[in-house]
Amino acid sequence: MAARLATFVHVHDEDGVTHILGPDDTVPAELAKLITNPDAWADPPDPEPAQQVPESEPSESWTVPQLRDYAADKKIDLGDATKKADVLAVIAAAAENSNTGADGNPAV
Repeated sequence: MAARLATFVHVHDEDGVTHILGPDDTVPAELAKLITNPDAWADPPDPEPAQQVPESEPSESWTVPQLRDYAADKKIDLGDATKKADVLAVIAAAAENSNTGADGNPAV
């Protein structure tokens, strides 16, 4: 079923452009993500499928949601890291710490 709005909404995209959408409009997926009030929807959009975490080691090619899922799976606390570079740095530091024993020498 296609997502359908119950009322008119104003949405600002990532470029700051305002979009006015109503019940008869087709709502693009990228704008539907920005409509957070559940009461705005007569028929809400389908939820996004869960992110697939790649089999490789985390890298710049991964998305931030993939990195967050990886960190959660490995029980890595990301703290205030929200940007990709910061999240990657926290994950790398956690990997380095897990490869080092309590005395600072490589774990065996």
